[in-house]
Amino acid sequence: MNAIEKILALHSDKKNVSPGDIVEVSVDMAIILDIIAMHNEFINNPPLKPFDKDKIAIIFDHFVPAPSIEIANRLDKIRKLARIWNIKNFFDYSGGISHVLAAENRWILPGSIIANTDSHTVNTGAYNSLGRGLGTPEIMSVIATGRTWFIVGETINVVFKNYLKSNVSAKDVFFYMAKTIGSIPNKNIEFSGNLKSLTIDDRASISTMCAEMNVEFALFPNDDVLRAYMSNRSLYNVVSDGDYSDQYEIDLNEVQSMVARPGKIIDNIVNAGDEKTEITQAVIGSCANGRLSDIRDAARILKNKKINKNVRLIVTPASMEIYKRALELGYIKDIIDAGGIVTNPTCGACLGGHMGIASDNDVIISSTTRNFQGRMGSPGARIYLGSAATVAASALNGYIADPGDLQ
Repeated sequence: MNAIEKILALHSDKKNVSPGDIVEVSVDMAIILDIIAMHNEFINNPPLKPFDKDKIAIIFDHFVPAPSIEIANRLDKIRKLARIWNIKNFFDYSGGISHVLAAENRWILPGSIIANTDSHTVNTGAYNSLGRGLGTPEIMSVIATGRTWFIVGETINVVFKNYLKSNVSAKDVFFYMAKTIGSIPNKNIEFSGNLKSLTIDDRASISTMCAEMNVEFALFPNDDVLRAYMSNRSLYNVVSDGDYSDQYEIDLNEVQSMVARPGKIIDNIVNAGDEKTEITQAVIGSCANGRLSDIRDAARILKNKKINKNVRLIVTPASMEIYKRALELGYIKDIIDAGGIVTNPTCGACLGGHMGIASDNDVIISSTTRNFQGRMGSPGARIYLGSAATVAASALNGYIADPGDLQ
């Protein structure tokens, strides 16, 4: 079996699993987000008690702070539920985006299975863990029973070779990979090859964005880089036997700064330097690119410069820990001095909930996760996606730019 199949088998009553099998598995952590408060079936009839209160986390990240009276009242109901269930891992306005916060708290261990109501839960693959976004009825079942199920998909092997050039980031690696492979619904990815140069932040960015390739799981190995990050903590140390349906080789040295034009990401990826489209708003943040390395990249580009007078720059750190560290290192000051604003950690602008909603006429370059019509607000807005460095460079120029072109 490959590593994904082994993790599924270890959490089930099966010794072996293969593509096409339906596998019922135990869950090591279930994460409930504030967005579940939008669903009446949960608010009006929640499970009476969780299967294990220490394996449940409640995180407010999509609507922090509450952008409307209705949402504020719904969030109060979740707060009450957290008290009734006696949930110790409850983060109200004090945490960050769930995937980032879960990693910081080491809830996601190598070999584990995570349940979350967010569609980018494939992010857990960066930590050698399996996770997929689950719908509200399914997460209610997980809360009550501690179990869920998956259909085992075929797994392809993506092999990285060589090293990235300067001014090129993990977001660009994803764009290059997505353009090469395309959409692979109901399939998985296992990464191998030259991974030493890819940091945990890099891996998290890549695995998170794999949701946009319609991937089920996107798993990095439990290698020296991850073991150092985890201080050698692991649930299972799983090694793949190399049972793959296909293989792709990605030469990191060939990756350039890229952007995704508005619409379906995979079909609209171009080199950043070729676009030159004028923008009105630039956004840096999200579970994919709101980490400290992203804030650092933006701050280095913006330091001692001013953003274009026609551009609004919004920067959102992905967690409070990242925010505090960015403050200590002077990154926040560099961004503010350049003319940007920095918000509290939230998913707000990414989903068009608040903290930067797009107008009818906005042209946006964003380091967030999606850019389909209406994603960040008005359906009249046009949304381009790029790395944090590309967004920062574009904010300076007033048009979409390659960060490598800056002096």
